[in-house]
Amino acid sequence: VTISAPLLADALRQVVRAASTDMQRLALTGVLMAAEPEGLRLVATDSYRLAVRDLAVTNVLGHGQRVVLPSRALGELQRLLSNGDEATILFGTDKATFTIGNVTLTTNLLQIEFPNYRQLIQASYPNKLTTSREQLMEAIRRCRILARETTPVRLEMGNDSLRLVVMTQDLGNTVEEIDASLSGSEMTVGFNPEYLAAGVEAVVGDEITIETSDPIKPAVLRGVGAEDYLYLVMPQRLNN
Repeated sequence: VTISAPLLADALRQVVRAASTDMQRLALTGVLMAAEPEGLRLVATDSYRLAVRDLAVTNVLGHGQRVVLPSRALGELQRLLSNGDEATILFGTDKATFTIGNVTLTTNLLQIEFPNYRQLIQASYPNKLTTSREQLMEAIRRCRILARETTPVRLEMGNDSLRLVVMTQDLGNTVEEIDASLSGSEMTVGFNPEYLAAGVEAVVGDEITIETSDPIKPAVLRGVGAEDYLYLVMPQRLNN
């Protein structure tokens, strides 16, 4: 089976980032490839965030087939895909082989049960904030300068603005404000800035939406007009 190399590379760029690198949690280090009625779905989660990308490609797997591949091998594959226009994929009973031009990568399939990720994604969300992806990325980047690994960034979602606030005991506070539009209720939610940045970076498009239901449930990031990808991120509890 052949697939467009740039298409697969882009999907891997968006999804592999959400896989765990902790070999003690083997089930979370894999990337699920699953045949869906509308095409091929790639999924990864480390339990703190979840990435799902749908490709309108129906010939890669058989009906209802699911395979789990090591994220490290797919990270390497992503690099190799930049060298070609097409990739050939061959699935065996316990191995997958990818060929790009004259380069071949073979990896073992992970013989594990991939976590049930569907229960994390709500059918709809009552609150949706829309803003510039680039401005949000820049604001997070500036906030991360101050934030330690454990310091959440507060997203204060208003009707016409989004404020990003990082509070630290020794370095003070930083506040970034960007234009946004909100449909739903105003809300403040905390996130790990690294996980949030990874999601904003993965989304495609000039504008990004952040969908929420309440401050302790996962939020979903999508690109406006790019419904084939979502990045779900768990909130961090805030100490008021």
